[in-house]
Amino acid sequence: MLLTTVIGSFPRIDMDFRDNIILAVESQVKAGINLVSDGQTRADMITYFAEHAQCFEKRGDKWYITGRIEHDGKSIAAEDLTWVKKYLKEKYGEKAPQLKGIVTGPVTMIMSGLLKTKDYKGYRDPELYRDMGKFVNTEAHLQLEAGVDAIQIDEPYYSVGAPMDLAKEAIKIARKDIKKPVHLHVCGNITKVFDTLLDFPVDILSHAFAGNPENFAVISKDKLVKAKKKLGVGCVRSDTPELENVQSIVEVLRKAINLVGEENIIAHPDCGLRGLKDDKVATEKLVRMVQATREIR
Repeated sequence: MLLTTVIGSFPRIDMDFRDNIILAVESQVKAGINLVSDGQTRADMITYFAEHAQCFEKRGDKWYITGRIEHDGKSIAAEDLTWVKKYLKEKYGEKAPQLKGIVTGPVTMIMSGLLKTKDYKGYRDPELYRDMGKFVNTEAHLQLEAGVDAIQIDEPYYSVGAPMDLAKEAIKIARKDIKKPVHLHVCGNITKVFDTLLDFPVDILSHAFAGNPENFAVISKDKLVKAKKKLGVGCVRSDTPELENVQSIVEVLRKAINLVGEENIIAHPDCGLRGLKDDKVATEKLVRMVQATREIR
């Protein structure tokens, strides 16, 4: 049966943050997800990590890079993951699913901040990408210490325009000394960057196919095998609350299987599910996705 996972975020409900984590985790477990997240219900994908970046400051509703970027050595994400790992072990024992840590990638962090410092020459300064790569690497290792089984790096900016030479160098630094599987998630249309991503030092390339069927045009088994990578296949949409029927999910997965082989894919939603704003809708999408993977057997 296909391995199933999530991209990360889950709708936040008006209740205590710990209860939100439990809701997100239990929704994934009950749906049958193999590799779960903590739901990322505390904050958005930038705030989670920017709050631990020295010289990454928020003024009003905008983030500013005001000096050399360094990690402060703390991680609220790692604290949550430590708690989730213990929760899963105590409740499910040997049947507990695996846990994935998630970090926003160097390019997306950089492009989300206004550069207000002379420490970097501009948005194409290699030193800026090296420093942010080190920041992401520190965060990833803190999450690994929390007991996660894999790390996912989120880089939505790759699909809308990014300096890919600098991006690759930053990921190389971010990946340093990580022995667990590393997923690189890039949502949207990846037809212009997929071949470039094949050379990145990661294990799984994770993309949207339900909402972006044009992405099928650039994938192939030969490419993945040569690059020694697996493919994460987004098979349910995360941008609409409309529930897919199971057969439509099966069709997306079968198309991917026909192109790259069942042994080379992992099933997941197109992107994070927070935007759905309804935990019941998010859960049902996961339930149907898992059901679709079982029908493929």
